Amino acid sequence: MSTEQEYLFEAATADLSARVMEEEGVSLKDALRIVYGSALYQKLQNVGTGLYREGPVYLYDMLCEERGIKYPI
Repeated sequence: MSTEQEYLFEAATADLSARVMEEEGVSLKDALRIVYGSALYQKLQNVGTGLYREGPVYLYDMLCEERGIKYPI
């Protein structure tokens, strides 16, 4: 993973965690647990998927789908 890709990955993870906190009203600790424990997070780490370039709304929608939650909550 290049430096730019790593930066985008970290930014996507932070934005996604913030979205989880905002939409679900959970703490940062819980949001990080949700994000880091997801299959989506594993896909984000795979440069080949290109998901690290996507926006937080799209990623949050994918996370909701994975978790069986209808978005918007």
